[in-house]
Amino acid sequence: MTEILSRRERKKEETRHRIFHAAIDLFRERGFEQTTVDDITEKADVAKGTFFNYFHRKDAILAYLSEDRLQALEENAETLLADPRPAPEKLLDIYATAASAYEEDPDLARFVLIELMRRAFTPEEELGARWHALLFKLVQQGQQNRQLRGDVDLTRVEALLTSIYYATLYEWVCCLDQGFPHGTDKRFSLQPELRARMTLAMEGVAP
Repeated sequence: MTEILSRRERKKEETRHRIFHAAIDLFRERGFEQTTVDDITEKADVAKGTFFNYFHRKDAILAYLSEDRLQALEENAETLLADPRPAPEKLLDIYATAASAYEEDPDLARFVLIELMRRAFTPEEELGARWHALLFKLVQQGQQNRQLRGDVDLTRVEALLTSIYYATLYEWVCCLDQGFPHGTDKRFSLQPELRARMTLAMEGVAP
């Protein structure tokens, strides 16, 4: 039974992956606004109903990279909260894990992130709410354990860290293939730089 379920899950993930890459190819070719769900389902060779089983609207495709990492974190949420490490360290790991999805395919990351920025950088609502819920729990844990300042609103702490995350991602994506004058190279390794910036910010909310 377990083997059957495993095959079924693999097939579902393969279908989701195929829809995602078909959509990204079309977005690159035609633009996001000009690509319809019908275009995507035709290219991916799936029924329209199948598309909506995986992505409840076209915009949700752009959140696929984050969704994949978030799902793994949610499945491990209880273990993560029970982990005896300090909450700030666990928060750093969550953001670094999310960033790793972009490192795996920089060209794809560039397109997805810049498209999100162009669309006023509004993440898919349900996905954003799930990220916030997980991060809030860790910030709250850090405050309760006196690892983070308790006099700072947890929403503000999460907003600060998430802003640093997105700003660092965007800078990394924009610098990937750019040359800079006077021999200056502003490219950097994403995860180490992200950790360094967030560590600096968290020192400001340390007790």
